[in-house]
Amino acid sequence: MKKKDLSVIILTFNEELHIARCINSIKDVVDEIIVIDSYSTDNTLKICEELNVRVYQNKFISYGKQVNWVLKNVDIKSKWIFRVDADEYVQKNSLIEITDIISNKQNISGIIIQRKIKFLNKIINYGLTSPHHTLRIWKYGSGMYPDIDTVDDQVDVEGNIYLSKAIIIDHNLESFTSWLTKHRNYAIREAYSYDKEKVNNKLLDKDLSKINKSNKYRIYYKLPIFIRPFILFIYSYFFKLGFLSGWQGLVFNFFQILLFRFLVDIKILMLSKKNKT
Repeated sequence: MKKKDLSVIILTFNEELHIARCINSIKDVVDEIIVIDSYSTDNTLKICEELNVRVYQNKFISYGKQVNWVLKNVDIKSKWIFRVDADEYVQKNSLIEITDIISNKQNISGIIIQRKIKFLNKIINYGLTSPHHTLRIWKYGSGMYPDIDTVDDQVDVEGNIYLSKAIIIDHNLESFTSWLTKHRNYAIREAYSYDKEKVNNKLLDKDLSKINKSNKYRIYYKLPIFIRPFILFIYSYFFKLGFLSGWQGLVFNFFQILLFRFLVDIKILMLSKKNKT
């Protein structure tokens, strides 16, 4: 495929397991790949150098702030930006769709794609969080990330948003124990994010790219604490057909939905007591 006017931004920290797969899945199509590294101590930088991509280093604070740093400080050559996580890769047919959209759709500023999770070597095609719509592609100069740190950071884009059928696969190759540790940390961030949103009384429901976040604050967090994780699990596993993903779907929904949300509620309760004190 002919290379398109598209710059990919990848954030890294000790991603030697994933970064080569990620870069190789997109390098033949995009105009440039920009890696922003948070001072990795493994072979991430060496691999990036071998694959001939641009690498910058900056201290990590949050995903949004890191991408905003790139947009403000790095000379980006392309008209379009595509943010990809290091443990993700893009299939060829989806790359074709993305490049067709940016070539033929002149009146849009952002593109929403589907993110699917590959869990225990199975792509999760059913449930609440996989597939998941996410705004990952936008015109350079039309989008920035909000300052608030959230688990599901979404870029704010000015202009029309196009809902595509393109798919990006999230497949983490680390151990299951590492996966659990990462989600425990996500739970802490999610609780702090909820606490800030509650204090600021902001409901982020401006456009389709934030529909999941909007429903989270308008519906989910109004349910009784410690009961809502079970309600969400039932909704995802039965009503959103999570059971169709086999035993991997059951394990995924148990840990990704039930346990994760239960951990968030525990942290929210702790923060609430701390705030009262």
